Amino acid sequence: MSAQLQTLVDRVRENERAWEAAFRANVPTYDPDHPDQPAEDQYMGDYDEMDTERAHDARKLLLDLSTELDALISEMEGGR
Repeated sequence: MSAQLQTLVDRVRENERAWEAAFRANVPTYDPDHPDQPAEDQYMGDYDEMDTERAHDARKLLLDLSTELDALISEMEGGR
C-alpha cells in the first residue's frame, strides 16, 4: 500500500520537475523566486501561456490522482 502511495507522490513531483524544466527551456529569463514577475516583460506572454497550460495539466493530474486514491481507499475498506 505505501508503495502505491509513494508512486502517486512521485508522479506529482515528476510532473512539477518537468514543468520547471519546460519553463526554464522556453522562458529565457524565468525566475521562479521572483514574487511579482517571474520573467522579463518581453517573455511574460510566453510565461502566462505556459502557466495557464500548467494549471490545466495540474488540475487533470490531481483529478486523476484523486480517482486513483478513491480506488485505493475502496480497496482498503473492502479488505477489512
